[in-house]
Amino acid sequence: MAQYPAFPLWTDAYLADTTHLTATEHGVYLLLLITMWRAGGSLPNDDKSLARYGRVTLGQWQRMKPTLLPFFRQSSDSITQGRLTDELVYVRRKGRKQSDRANARWLKNKDTTDATALPDECRDDAGPMPDACPHTHTHLEGDKSPSLLSEKGTEKAGKAKGKPAYPEPFETFWRSYPTTPNMSKAKTLDAWRKLNDDDRAAADSAIPAYRAFLKGKPDHPVMHATTFLNERRFDGFAEQNAASAPKLATEADWLKRLTYGREKRQWHIGAWGPLPGTAGCAVPEHLLQPNDGQSWAAWEA
Repeated sequence: MAQYPAFPLWTDAYLADTTHLTATEHGVYLLLLITMWRAGGSLPNDDKSLARYGRVTLGQWQRMKPTLLPFFRQSSDSITQGRLTDELVYVRRKGRKQSDRANARWLKNKDTTDATALPDECRDDAGPMPDACPHTHTHLEGDKSPSLLSEKGTEKAGKAKGKPAYPEPFETFWRSYPTTPNMSKAKTLDAWRKLNDDDRAAADSAIPAYRAFLKGKPDHPVMHATTFLNERRFDGFAEQNAASAPKLATEADWLKRLTYGREKRQWHIGAWGPLPGTAGCAVPEHLLQPNDGQSWAAWEA
């Protein structure tokens, strides 16, 4: 958790300054502000990092960068935001005052406390407050906590955890889905486990259609895999995939094609496959006549 989890947002000032932004640009700008707040007031001035924090591709970020960066103060290695810096300084000062008042109360009551009831490290000779006693330690402005920019930074402070094991069917889904670095694999597994076998199969079959959708709209952000599963977004893409799948030809279809071929001496190899009598012909053998395909022209248009 961030040292200051509450992020102040002055809505009137924000809306007045951002009327020219698109919905996507609003989302990226707010994500950058929130990440900057959690990081202690600045972010690296690096396109790849900023795209990752904004949950967009590098290409999307570079297109909206000229619009969003004027909101920030830039240096060669970092960016900050004026109003956010002011609010962070205010919150830190307020927290410091509260910490000082708490320490003063502790010192006032210390003389009335039985010293033998305290741990050795909290007795009078243990050292000054608050660092000498772990029971009264508070986070101060200079506290060097682990990086808040990624999940890895917070994990270093705790006990190392083993890598979780994922079921192979889920791994198949995860490898197929267009994942991005900000997606939580563990949360996606929770969503995947809520589905029955039929729904999981439908989600798997919907991924190719969703990938095709993203390919046709390069500026469209990738949907988080948990949203894809929890909100059953895969239903629409599964139906689209099924509708676009080629239909198997019936015997009646082949008879119509053969009749056309015998009359026109032509065969549509693009839609019907190889000519009758040639390797790979898909026409049922019992429908063919001895001269079918001989001297027929193959066409694709």
